[in-house]
Amino acid sequence: MKAINKIQTQVNVNDQALDATGKATVALFGGASLLIGLWAVACFVGAVVSAGPVGVIKGYFSAVTGL
Repeated sequence: MKAINKIQTQVNVNDQALDATGKATVALFGGASLLIGLWAVACFVGAVVSAGPVGVIKGYFSAVTGL
């Protein structure tokens, strides 16, 4: 009976460690996604400021069509 309790305790400790690792991983990837999103917005705003909205649209169609 005591051996079973020890095994269950070890499994619970492992589950808690994996749960903490999972939460840390989600936080890390969420933070990286946030930074990438902010960088994309900053780049878009920079393009609109330097070329204007019409210039950005013309540049986009030029890049897509190759003309």
